[in-house]
Amino acid sequence: MMKLIKKPNTASSAAPNAKLTAVKSTLKNHALKLGAAGLVLSSLRKPRWLGVGLMTLASASLLVSVPAYAMSEASVQGFAAAMKNAANSQNIGKVAELISDEAIISLSRGNKSTSLDKNGYLQLLQKGWAKAKNYRYDIQVSNAVITGDQARVQITTTETWTENGRPVRITTSSRATLSEMSGSAVILRSVTQVSVN
Repeated sequence: MMKLIKKPNTASSAAPNAKLTAVKSTLKNHALKLGAAGLVLSSLRKPRWLGVGLMTLASASLLVSVPAYAMSEASVQGFAAAMKNAANSQNIGKVAELISDEAIISLSRGNKSTSLDKNGYLQLLQKGWAKAKNYRYDIQVSNAVITGDQARVQITTTETWTENGRPVRITTSSRATLSEMSGSAVILRSVTQVSVN
């Protein structure tokens, strides 16, 4: 007795397989598109958050490392007292602390004038001290106009000493700008007229 073996209809079975493959391919393509869109969105979102984080950190570090100080009349008079003490003790380091690193000091005597930076001024001061005996320094600060962390002031100084056995007296009149830095006032700009008596 012969068994009849029914062969599958290849034409009818190929059609569902082709449809199934097409559906899978379509779903895969959609998944890839959705995945790509997700990556694009996530890549757009991450820098935004990262940028905000970095900006916040930068702002925080600035707030921590550069505190704001407001100028006051007490700061102005504190500067005068500190300068007087530093000059009378001929302490160049203390004088340096009262002058901004960006300071410009203009000196005029008669028809001669010069502008010095911080180092140039300190060197000139040291040379003067080296030749002076019985050096005395006095300073008066007045007419302060305070705006934020700066003050425009009138400074009058009197210096006396003995040089080669002769008394010397120098007075200066300056219009200066003081700036509040790290809780203390320092000279930022000064235009000075020098008179020798």
